[in-house]
Amino acid sequence: MPKFSERVHALILLRQWVKQQLPPEEDASWGQATPLTRELVIGSLRHKGMLDAIIDHLSARPPSEDFRPVLWIGLLQILVLDGIATHAAVFETLEAAQKLKIPKAQVGYANGLLRNVIRTRGELEAWLAAQPPAVRFSHPELLVKRWTETWNAETAASICEWNQKRAATFARLTQRGRGHPIPADLTPHPAFENFYQLPRGLSPVELPGFDEGHWYIQDPSTALAPALLDVQPGETVLDACAAPGGKTAILAEALGNQSEKLTAMDTHPRRLERMQDNMTRLQFPEVQLLCGEMSILPPDAFDAVLLDVPCSNTGVLQRRPDARWRFSHRSLKIIVRVQREILDLGASRTRPGGRLVYSTCSIEPEETTRQIEQWLKSNPDWTLVRDQILLPGEKQCDGAYAAFLQKNVTHLTPIRV
Repeated sequence: MPKFSERVHALILLRQWVKQQLPPEEDASWGQATPLTRELVIGSLRHKGMLDAIIDHLSARPPSEDFRPVLWIGLLQILVLDGIATHAAVFETLEAAQKLKIPKAQVGYANGLLRNVIRTRGELEAWLAAQPPAVRFSHPELLVKRWTETWNAETAASICEWNQKRAATFARLTQRGRGHPIPADLTPHPAFENFYQLPRGLSPVELPGFDEGHWYIQDPSTALAPALLDVQPGETVLDACAAPGGKTAILAEALGNQSEKLTAMDTHPRRLERMQDNMTRLQFPEVQLLCGEMSILPPDAFDAVLLDVPCSNTGVLQRRPDARWRFSHRSLKIIVRVQREILDLGASRTRPGGRLVYSTCSIEPEETTRQIEQWLKSNPDWTLVRDQILLPGEKQCDGAYAAFLQKNVTHLTPIRV
């Protein structure tokens, strides 16, 4: 456990995020965070747009970025979270600020603003209701505008509303676990077989058979890409952007007792170490794990290739609310270029007549349909057989995109779902 209180820990993590914009779960102390600390951090980032709008509305001068986390967690407890008395929220927040040696003037300012919100809550809620969607749903205006133009205002609002809900935890029942009793408190997913929602408060490690590899924690949307690839026993398979291993595990199961024919790669050693632990628990030690770029692999070596490319994460903003605040035109252009390079490498590692699935958890056209359309113009020896996009919440799961491409096949008719 950390040596500091839950709210102090939350403030440390949020102030660190303001400085570096890194996902809070990448902080070394995240594993020690209590449920309340995590709720304060994730909740503040999820509702940051709304919270900042309130702060600016009630402030004569905008507070500094470094000080805003104090106001975020105070407002979050008063306006969003259940079960915390308002007086306790104010007292504990101010005490945490004092322990971090926040200047007395700023602590006094926070005290006044938070108590003002408590007194005028009804008026404030009416003011919020009149604000534009980007404020009400706490999303960057850029994303709301893009989604409205790509689909329509109703769909954009639906995506935003989904993203503002607390993310559910899902467990996939592996082949090894099938045939064993399913705990009664697990809820089957309505659209994806063998996926179950865990009740709040249940730790995944408490699932019967978890240590024996009967369960893997992953969102149902992660099953989309492996299903399109449709791996068969005996094939040589590459999962090129594999960590932490959810899709890799599905591919290994499809290979039956020949998981040694599956090569799983990642460029981050720490993520690969975590993946090794997952493969060991799932009893797939034969999977070949490699750290590095695809350029180290021979060309035309694999029957089936899965490219779950890095992306802007706009399909998983419910689960990763911090990612919405990093999105920009510049970051989009950079990631699109990286995806194109990975697609080129993966294609060259696919044997003639083989197949490749390009997958991303983004819903932006530049990273999904448009990326594939542009790539195919430069690669006429490839055919788009089928692609599918899931919008966030569409099937009660994260957003995702996957495209099934075949090499040296031209007679198949593309199907878009």
